[in-house]
Amino acid sequence: MLLFSIVFSLVLAAPCDIVISEIMYNPDGPTLGDDDSFEWVEFCNIGAGPVEMYGMMLSDGGNQLFLDPFTLEPGGMVVVAADMQSFKGAYGEDIELVSWDGVWTKLSNSGDQLTLYSEYGEVLDELSYSDEWGVAEDDTSRSAADGTGSSLEKVILSGPNDRSNWMPSIDLQCPLLDPDDGCPVSWGTPGQRNSVTSQ
Repeated sequence: MLLFSIVFSLVLAAPCDIVISEIMYNPDGPTLGDDDSFEWVEFCNIGAGPVEMYGMMLSDGGNQLFLDPFTLEPGGMVVVAADMQSFKGAYGEDIELVSWDGVWTKLSNSGDQLTLYSEYGEVLDELSYSDEWGVAEDDTSRSAADGTGSSLEKVILSGPNDRSNWMPSIDLQCPLLDPDDGCPVSWGTPGQRNSVTSQ
């Protein structure tokens, strides 16, 4: 009985153990590809023990997808991709992915709400983002995460999901150049430490 209790405690997620840490909600079409194939969401385990993600549900309030078996170790990151083969073609084979069943949430380019539920329906994390995140409130310029290449990254992983704690990625790992200006383009940091994180 004691052994069962120990194993059980290792694999159950509690709110705030698993957080949404990065999203690619509006991929850069000219270099990365269209939204339906290249959107993705990254999760990070900020808890002290491994978490089994099987049965968790990601939803935008409309579509729902259910995660397949995957154990996320403490400090580990994993990506849920709209299309796994397209993702691997762009980012390589080394990034951890978790497969899923259901219908992709189709992240809205103007803003959306994402909620991660446990297999028992408990809210583990939720994020309501806007295409205005990543620019100052009085700035009318377009966010770098809004279709120009960057992902949207969480700055302090244990912090709030509000505008002040999410910023466009600033890495320049894209293997292609922007066809309009010839400059490097950020494709985000899936499965890696966020480029804007302070942790």
